[in-house]
Amino acid sequence: MIKNLTFILLILISITSCAQESVIFKTKFKPSKKYKTQVKTTSHTEIEFIADQEIIDRIKSQGIELPMITESETNMATDINTQNLDENGEFSATMEYGKMITTKTISGKTTTEEKPYSGMKILGKYDIQNKFKIDTIIGDKVSQQMRNVLKTTLESVQQAIEFPEKPMKVGESFNSEIPMTIPMEGMNPISVKINMEYLLTEIKNGKAFFDIKQTVGLDISQEQLNVVASGTGTGISEFDIKENYLTKYKSKLPMDMTIKVNEKMTMKMKITTTSEQNVVIE
Repeated sequence: MIKNLTFILLILISITSCAQESVIFKTKFKPSKKYKTQVKTTSHTEIEFIADQEIIDRIKSQGIELPMITESETNMATDINTQNLDENGEFSATMEYGKMITTKTISGKTTTEEKPYSGMKILGKYDIQNKFKIDTIIGDKVSQQMRNVLKTTLESVQQAIEFPEKPMKVGESFNSEIPMTIPMEGMNPISVKINMEYLLTEIKNGKAFFDIKQTVGLDISQEQLNVVASGTGTGISEFDIKENYLTKYKSKLPMDMTIKVNEKMTMKMKITTTSEQNVVIE
């Protein structure tokens, strides 16, 4: 009898344990919270020009060493403070941007730039669907065009990752696609899409851990006949289940790109981008 009871208890514990491993993930902001975010992005770009010697000599005459190597690093801090829930199930929020600094080195020459978003404040409200609506943008260096872009971006893209609606267990995965624009000096920007595959590897101490696989492809909705792009990267992320928020993200994405500028010149680029984001919730 005791053996049977022990066996039943073991089965019940096992079932309970398995049930706890199934989680519905949904990113959302909560009232009366502080979200402190630190973001660091770095990139290493190596450009090789395939052209007649005359064109190559002209490029070198401008003091550019070939292959052309560019290093950049951007650091940004943001604080989001949410207020108490009101009678309509909504709550106000203030987004404050710290200094956004970009350091860039091109052919050995280093420059540092503070972006116009530094010191900017955005006042708004989260509705009952947890959608953010902007009321006011405060920033002396922010142009009207930048304000319009910010408003559209923040109100249309509410979360970077769209988790599946059904519960997930360890070993299951899902895909999310994000657009990316690569600015090109003197040329139209390159539009790519990154397919992100998230594999749930562990649920432990109220946190969920994901391995990320990234695959790069051109945005076929754009006419980019002279461009070829490919790349595969990796990453990790950490989701705080109690807070319903992604608190850590780190990735490395190498990318190869070939651009036929004209009949006389082709650019071959190797770009490696690393991203790191850490969020503290109080």
